Amino acid sequence: MDTEERRVTARFPRLSGRGVIMGLGPAQLVLVGVAFVSLIAAFMTGRWLFFAAVIVVSLALVPTWFTGRPLIAWVPLLWQWVRRSARGQASYRVRPLAPRPAGTLGLPGDAARLRVLVDQRTGAGLLHDPSTRTLTAIAKVEPIDSFALAEGSRQDVVAGAWGSLLSSFCTDSSNGVTRVGVLLRSVSDGGEEINAWFQEHGSDQVSPAAYEAYADYLSRSRTDSIRHESFVSITLDMKVGGVAALIRQAGGGVAGGAEVLRSRMEYVRSQFTEASLSFVSWVGSDDVAVLARTAYDPDVQPELEAHREVGRSLAGAGPMGLDESFTYLRTEAGYQRVLLAVEWPRKATTAGFLQHLVVAQVRHTFALICEPIPTRKAMAQARRASTSAETSRIWERKSGAVDTVERKRERAALAREEEALESGHGALNFAGLVTVSGHTLDELRMATEQVRTAALRSGCELRIIGGEQASAFIAGALPFGRGL
Repeated sequence: MDTEERRVTARFPRLSGRGVIMGLGPAQLVLVGVAFVSLIAAFMTGRWLFFAAVIVVSLALVPTWFTGRPLIAWVPLLWQWVRRSARGQASYRVRPLAPRPAGTLGLPGDAARLRVLVDQRTGAGLLHDPSTRTLTAIAKVEPIDSFALAEGSRQDVVAGAWGSLLSSFCTDSSNGVTRVGVLLRSVSDGGEEINAWFQEHGSDQVSPAAYEAYADYLSRSRTDSIRHESFVSITLDMKVGGVAALIRQAGGGVAGGAEVLRSRMEYVRSQFTEASLSFVSWVGSDDVAVLARTAYDPDVQPELEAHREVGRSLAGAGPMGLDESFTYLRTEAGYQRVLLAVEWPRKATTAGFLQHLVVAQVRHTFALICEPIPTRKAMAQARRASTSAETSRIWERKSGAVDTVERKRERAALAREEEALESGHGALNFAGLVTVSGHTLDELRMATEQVRTAALRSGCELRIIGGEQASAFIAGALPFGRGL
C-alpha cells in the first residue's frame, strides 16, 4: 500500500541568459562594435595609444560582475549615485522649524510625497502617491494555523488559495490592482499583553516569592523576545482606463479612487480565510506612522506599544537623520541594509520552501512584491520568448554550438509557462527583498550573513542592493506598495 504523501511541487526557472547574439545584450553588442571600429580606426590613423584605451575600456564593460549583471548596466547606476551624492541627496535631516503639510509622512527621498488619507467607512489609512496616481491599502493579518506545522496537503491548499487570489488580478478586465505586497517582519516583543494579563490575574497570596520573581522576569524580558507581524497591501492604479471611468462615476479625484479601491479591499479580505489568514484590521493613519517609525528604529517598538498615546504623528514617522551609503543606510538608531533575492529554488520545491528564511533567528523583514500581468500581455510575452529561444536554438545548431542542459531547461520552462497561461493561470512579475538591521556595522554584517545562510537553506540567494538602498528600504521594509 502506497502511503507516501504526494505534494504539489514547482520549479523556478533561471533568469534567461540569452542575448541578441551569443548571449550578449544590445548594450554589450554596442561595446563590442565600438571596440571593433576602434581597432580599424587605429590601423587607419596610427593613433594606437588612444584607440587601445578605448578598446580596453569597451571590452572591460562587456562581462558580468559579481551581481550577474553586465558591467555596462552599472554605469547608469553609478552615475546616478555619484550625482546624488554630489548634490547632497544621499543625506536627510529633519528640519524642526519647517512644518510638513498635513497628512504627509516625514520620510526621506521621493517617499516624502506620500499622503495618508483616512477612509471614513473602513478607517483605513490609504497611501496616495500624487506623482504615480496610486492608492494603497494595508491589511494586518495573522495566520489561522501554523503553516510550518500543517500537513503537506493543507500547505498545498493554502498555497493554491493564495495563488488563485493573485491570479484573479491578472485578468484583462481593468480591475486596476497594479501591485500586491506581502510583508513579514520580526519585531521586539514588549510583552504588553502578557504584562496586562499578569497585572489583572496575578496574585502574591499563593507565593510572594514566585510572584516577585515572575514580575521581575517580565520587566527584564521586555525586549528579549521576538514576534512576527504580517501585512498584505494592494495598490490601485487610478490611471488605468477602466478604473479612471469608475472613479469619475464615484465622484472623481482621490475620494472616487478610495471608493473603487474599497471594493478591491473587500474582495481581498474575503479571500484571506481560504489562504489560512485571519484579518485583524485595516492599517489606520496612526498605525502607518508607527510602521514607518519602527522600520527605521526597530528598538523603539516596545516603548511605542507601552505608551500608545505617543509616536502616532505622520510628520515624525521617519528618521531624524539618514545617510545613504552604497550598500547600507545609517540612521540615528543604527544601520540598515536591503538585500534582493536574485536566485530562487532551481529544483522542484514545495509551498513551504521559504520557511527557513521567514523564521531566521535574526530580526529582519521579508517582503514579496508581486505585479500582476494582464493575460493578453503575458501570453504575448511568452510567445515572443518562445520564438526567440527557438530562433536562437536554430542559429546555435547551424553554428555548431552545443545545446546545453541549461538551454533545454529554459525552453521547457517557457513551454510550461505558455501552457499554464492557456490553461487560465496568471503571470506575475515578483521580487523578494530582505531588510536587516544592526546597532553597529559589525552587527549588520553578522545579520547579513545570517539571513544569507537562511536563504541558502531555502534554496535562494540574496545579494546586497548597490546604490539604491534608500528607495529599496521603502519598498522592502514598509508595506507601502512601492516597487523598485
